Amino acid sequence: MTIPPATDEIWKDLLLMKKSYDFDFLALKMLLGRLTMDIEHDPSPENLAKCAEQLHGLLAQNANLPTAKRDLEKILG
Repeated sequence: MTIPPATDEIWKDLLLMKKSYDFDFLALKMLLGRLTMDIEHDPSPENLAKCAEQLHGLLAQNANLPTAKRDLEKILG
């Protein structure tokens, strides 16, 4: 499975809560919660890009875990 780059709109949609899913990967749930609060406090394009990189990085590093794989399948359709 190919993970889209951090610049892909899918990450921004998750951070801006334009799309939401019932995730299984606990680390993803925790990070996404923290990052969405960070975006609420600072919605600048620079901060959004930084948060998207963190979100992408977590899933890229853990793509071999079963729960992360399931969540990636949800995100990518």
